[in-house]
Amino acid sequence: MGKKLFSSKESLKMFILESLNDLADLFKCLDHPTRLEILARLISEEMEFKDLQQAMDIPKTSLANHLIQLVESGLVEKMERGVYRISFDGEDIINSSAKSFLDMKVREQERLETLRLRYEGIISKYTYTIGEQKMENTDKYRIVKLPPLRVVSFHAMGTFLGDPETKASAELSSWANSKGMLKNPEKHRVYGFNNPDPKYDKEKGDFIVNEENPYGYEFWITIDDDFEEEENITVKEVPGGLYVVTSCIGVHTLGETWKDLYRWVKESKKYKFGKNQCLEHSKDPTISDGSELDFDLYFPISE
Repeated sequence: MGKKLFSSKESLKMFILESLNDLADLFKCLDHPTRLEILARLISEEMEFKDLQQAMDIPKTSLANHLIQLVESGLVEKMERGVYRISFDGEDIINSSAKSFLDMKVREQERLETLRLRYEGIISKYTYTIGEQKMENTDKYRIVKLPPLRVVSFHAMGTFLGDPETKASAELSSWANSKGMLKNPEKHRVYGFNNPDPKYDKEKGDFIVNEENPYGYEFWITIDDDFEEEENITVKEVPGGLYVVTSCIGVHTLGETWKDLYRWVKESKKYKFGKNQCLEHSKDPTISDGSELDFDLYFPISE
């Protein structure tokens, strides 16, 4: 248990392709809660038919049919006097399945915890300037399906909050202004995001940002499909995705807006946290006063 059976993904693929019908029959046998319950009850002890039927409180005919399938699949063995026991293969596969299921749940919880810390980090990043100011339009959310994007990327690292944003923004502005792109913000949209996030100290509830722990910020500006790549310019093809979007004005409102979006997704009965990149879309990147910048914030979701 725990060791890799196949030496490579290719060998695993070939085994599955050569065993499709047998694997499908096995999964079909396991695809019923009653049969899983039978296997679970037989893990610790052998049981007679009547004892199984009494413990599970199901009709005899139904139990008999499920047992036939389990015996034929080799997961359960029928002994003398109507006694049943789980086979070596049955115990092995139920144990492996339970372990894999638990591993999946642990990874899911770790992913959610990572997302929580990540968005707490985004929120905390701006709390030093929020003060008593209130955010506008936090009750207006919309679902947007962002199409695939072709962008030019500008990335910078910094050793204090706001440093990488300033550096990357200056590079983008210099390049885009030389081409007149910022005069048409609807055609050439500007998005930004942490890359990587600043190191967040959960115990202190604050960031550690210095020369040993820098963080980065990346800007994207959308370009035409026929844009010819240039030397020293990074062009990226970005997949689209589903987002919940809301607006805010001023850098000082970003933290609270991200917090509201996170809460909205967490409480939503229809949507879950998505895996795409969170994006800060500056509607008019030519504005230099941070308190007047008009943002659309894109929070990734899935149905």
